[in-house]
Amino acid sequence: MGFYRKLSALGNFGQSSSDHHAHGPPPSASISREETRPEVIARLEALDDVIFAAIDGDPAALQESVHAWQMAVAELGSDTIEETRRQYLRRAQSVWESLRRQEVQPPHKIFAAIEIIGLLVNAER
Repeated sequence: MGFYRKLSALGNFGQSSSDHHAHGPPPSASISREETRPEVIARLEALDDVIFAAIDGDPAALQESVHAWQMAVAELGSDTIEETRRQYLRRAQSVWESLRRQEVQPPHKIFAAIEIIGLLVNAER
């Protein structure tokens, strides 16, 4: 399931129960109308699954991340996906900083975080 895409009964966003998403930033207080449509939420949830797995060092997700990101931007537009991009960037930077401080640094996870940071920074307007 996606990161912050579940709608509660009151229409607010909440975190999914996935453990690997639990350390991310809180959802934005300002959610655009576009981001509340069910098909947009489903698309963002699918993107969440790929990007967060990539940040966590999953090689298949990392390989899929560029295509998944480009498709989501093409389908949803830069404005709709901007807050999502910032959330991913904060998460990737946080993982990278955490890994840098570890005595034993898993290279594949450091590489994955840096790759996602590069993808998202290059996507800035």
